[in-house]
Amino acid sequence: MKSLSKILNIISWPVYLCIGAYLLIAAPMVAGYRPVIVLSGSMEPTYHVASVIYYKSTPFSQIEEGDAITYRAGENSLVTHRVVEKIESTQEFRTKGDANPTEDPNPVSYSDVVGRAHPRSIPGAGYFVNFGRKPAVIALMAGILIAGMIVDQLSGKSDQEQN
Repeated sequence: MKSLSKILNIISWPVYLCIGAYLLIAAPMVAGYRPVIVLSGSMEPTYHVASVIYYKSTPFSQIEEGDAITYRAGENSLVTHRVVEKIESTQEFRTKGDANPTEDPNPVSYSDVVGRAHPRSIPGAGYFVNFGRKPAVIALMAGILIAGMIVDQLSGKSDQEQN
């Protein structure tokens, strides 16, 4: 029982490190930033594929040409592109991906904008986040921690019975 407890304690450390990393990635949410994973290379080299970037709700008046904005494109997808023109009269933006040769064909209405993107990102963190979202991974990590707690409890009881 003691050796099983030691093995589970050793295996638990990577799980705790993963949980800590997820908390660090989520920490900017306390300040109102929302994370999103970059899925395409349209904003290279500013935002690399699989980076985690953050956006924050921003009033129309505070978004300027040159800012990167994140907006809804369809029902379930978000796009982050750079503002190349701000159209005050219609509250729209003309946008372009940094790596794209031309502007996006349609202007973006401010009502579709979810926020202005922060200039910093966490390169590669999207792979980590996507891996950790899988139900099998969540179940495995939870199983390791729960098994460790159960074995520790049983090990503690058997130690008390021996004394």
